Amino acid sequence: MRPPLDCTLQISLAPSDYEHAKYLLPHQIAALGTQVDEVLLTIDSKRSRGRFGENWNENQEKLNDLINTLQKTSPNIRKEIVDYSTGTRQAISKLFFEGSLIPDKDFRGGPFYSYFFGLYKASSKYVFHIDSDIFLGGGSQTWVAEALDMFHRSDTIFLVSPLPGPPHPEEKLVDQIILEKTGRFSFALKGMSTRVYLLNKEIFNKAKLTLQKPSLRNQIKALVEGNSNADLPEHLIWNFMDKHRLRRIDFLGIEPGLFTLHPPYRTRDFYKQIPDLLDKIQNSEFPTSQYGFYDIVDELVDWTEAKDRIKENRWWKRLIK
Repeated sequence: MRPPLDCTLQISLAPSDYEHAKYLLPHQIAALGTQVDEVLLTIDSKRSRGRFGENWNENQEKLNDLINTLQKTSPNIRKEIVDYSTGTRQAISKLFFEGSLIPDKDFRGGPFYSYFFGLYKASSKYVFHIDSDIFLGGGSQTWVAEALDMFHRSDTIFLVSPLPGPPHPEEKLVDQIILEKTGRFSFALKGMSTRVYLLNKEIFNKAKLTLQKPSLRNQIKALVEGNSNADLPEHLIWNFMDKHRLRRIDFLGIEPGLFTLHPPYRTRDFYKQIPDLLDKIQNSEFPTSQYGFYDIVDELVDWTEAKDRIKENRWWKRLIK
């Protein structure tokens, strides 16, 4: 038996995630569950507006049944319902924001408080967070240990993530700002994403995040749509990193390594294609355009339904002006 790594895998979920989570949650736990001390599943209890809250009521029981089934086969899975009570909200705000009460959602109506609830509830020093729609490729069973070793060797590293997209034969990344190449398929990148990251949460015992408003355009968007006037958590965290000169490292690791893929849209067609897509990822069956890129490309998944819907929405907005 390996010694404890003091690391939690934390996966954020909401009832609206069920249609992909029924495939991807078992996939994520199979890939990472044995590399960590616990798997923490946090389920949002406050419905978001708009697309983030689609099919919320219909899927609540289905998501709960899915998690109960997974817990029977994986004893290190722990479930937590996101607690919005005053006491818990104050404790989370104090840990991450020096007591400034944080909003429930961001300016889009997307998750905000629930991200920090997941970090707060993780029982380990190191927290490996992934969103419920992240696909994992490569299959490395040593990636987490390799990532933790990076933290032990450098006090300037704040975030470590798997390689974004399958490894490109020329060792390059598409649509990323590379600050420095730190090794083979290892990069220091600008910015951060709340989709996937591993961090040492004890840093927040010494330094805190600062709440900020989004751009004026997005403030107006928040007002019109009835959402809070809060910028995205990833912008707050990147500003924190920039201020304290902390780094983000994305790397593949020892072969076969670990990489991630993210679906840019959610459609009925996409949900139907998930089992086939998982097979393709496992067998490394990628079109050339996918290598080195983090979003699933058109050549791998047919995104026609999503793009047609976007065109229709734009046409309707132009019509009513």
